[in-house]
Amino acid sequence: MTVQEKHDWDVLIEVIQRSYHIKKHLDFFRWQQDYLSSIFPHDVLIAVWGDFSKRVLSYDVCSKISGVRTQSLRESPGQINHIMSDLYQRWLSNSERWYRINNFSVDHSNVGLPEFNNKLSVINSILVYGLRDIRGNNDCLYVFMSKEYEFPLSTPSLGMLMPHLDAALRRVENPECDIDDELSEYHVQGLSDREHEIVHWVRLGKTNHEISIILSISPNTVKNHLKRIFSKLDVSSRAQAVATYVPPKLN
Repeated sequence: MTVQEKHDWDVLIEVIQRSYHIKKHLDFFRWQQDYLSSIFPHDVLIAVWGDFSKRVLSYDVCSKISGVRTQSLRESPGQINHIMSDLYQRWLSNSERWYRINNFSVDHSNVGLPEFNNKLSVINSILVYGLRDIRGNNDCLYVFMSKEYEFPLSTPSLGMLMPHLDAALRRVENPECDIDDELSEYHVQGLSDREHEIVHWVRLGKTNHEISIILSISPNTVKNHLKRIFSKLDVSSRAQAVATYVPPKLN
């Protein structure tokens, strides 16, 4: 085993071990964002289960893309039910083996789900992995979505990883709950100490130049920090960041 292979194996084991601590949706979201994505790059994960033939389906969404959330999909499944049923049939036709589709696109002109479909218009490739549930008659399909035109499959250990992902998601508390508030809190607490400092001064009306002087860093560094802050808070402006941000509680 080479040094790189040993490193990859150690990382995989750590990701799997981390999955054992998942108890609720926020735990799963953080694991998917912070650990799973590091060895299996993707922008959106859609878990779908139920009766695919009748298109009576349930969903769970973990996404880096703003606006792509479980609740918005559940409120108006529309075209997505059709897409997932088609992907499921392809999985069956492929002898129930995982497969990739590059140059994949979601038609966002369908009026049944305008916002969700429009957000998925940036997706260009997918990987589909299914798990058969014979006893429960509740097969599950995991659809990993990427902005890349060729899905970046980076590990040969997919078969080892997926049963743990599936077990973690089935273990979470109240899978039908809306966790938008928890996700918002996670994004805020996901900021580094420096990013908390920068948001603090932004809230006080300081410019990038003034913040750079206060913190003894360059204005360009402040700008780069703000880009990451906007991404973590799912906002696009200083005003939105100030409105969304919740300062960490003092001990």
